[in-house]
Order: sequence, then structure tokens, then C-alpha cells
Amino acid sequence: MRELVLFYSYSGNTRKAAQKFADENGCSICEVTDEKRPGKLGAFIPGIIKALKGGGSKINPVTLNGASVSFGEYIAVNIFAPIWAGHPAPSMNTALKLLPTGTKVKLFMVSQSGESAKDNICKRVREMGLEIEEYEDIKM
Repeated sequence: MRELVLFYSYSGNTRKAAQKFADENGCSICEVTDEKRPGKLGAFIPGIIKALKGGGSKINPVTLNGASVSFGEYIAVNIFAPIWAGHPAPSMNTALKLLPTGTKVKLFMVSQSGESAKDNICKRVREMGLEIEEYEDIKM
């Protein structure tokens, strides 16, 4: 069984970190995309409020090579998410809810400050029934 990299990137920084990790570790990689990509004001102002509350936004189906992703096929899912106001972007919050209960995840939170609300994020992820194997803040 292999590992999967699942990422959301608004500006491209998280994409770079996720791709580098996938390349170095031989992981499959798939991107979470917004159903309708918002402009900067539409993304960050309401997005920050949603992120603080752990809320989500509408995303496209998550696919790998044109087929729906079967998350159960992977030994672990490496989550790369941009941090908005200390919390994962709303699109990633939605994507996390797609993972089956008991999925082992490694969380990589990407921001310019390199700091996230780790305790709050871990609590929310555990409440989804996911098992956290690793947590890292990445400064980009």
C-alpha cells in the first residue's frame, strides 16, 4: 500500500510543498479544487471566517488520473493545506470530511508565518475520526 498526497493551494505555495514531498517520497498526488474559484477578496475575507470556525466550501470531486479517489487504498494520506488565520482553508476542511473514519493522516500546514492553531486543528481532525500520525508547520 502506498501513501497519497492530498492538497489544496490557492496561491501555489502549498502546491510546491506538496509536489516536492510527493516526488521525494514516491506518493500519488491529487489536488482539491474549488467548485468555483473565488477572487482574492471573496476567498480570504469570508474564507478566514469559515476557516476559524472549521467550515468548508464547495469543492469539485477529488480525482486521480480521471477516476474518483479511493482513500481506503492508501496506508496514509498526507494532507497539505494552506493556513488562513491559523486554520486550514475551507476547501481542505471539506476534503477532510471525505476521508473514511480511521484514516491515518499526516498534516502539513503551510503558511508564511509557519505557525498554525495546532491544538485546535488536531482536535477537529480527531473529531472527524481521523488518526493523526504526524503534524508539521511549514513556512513558505
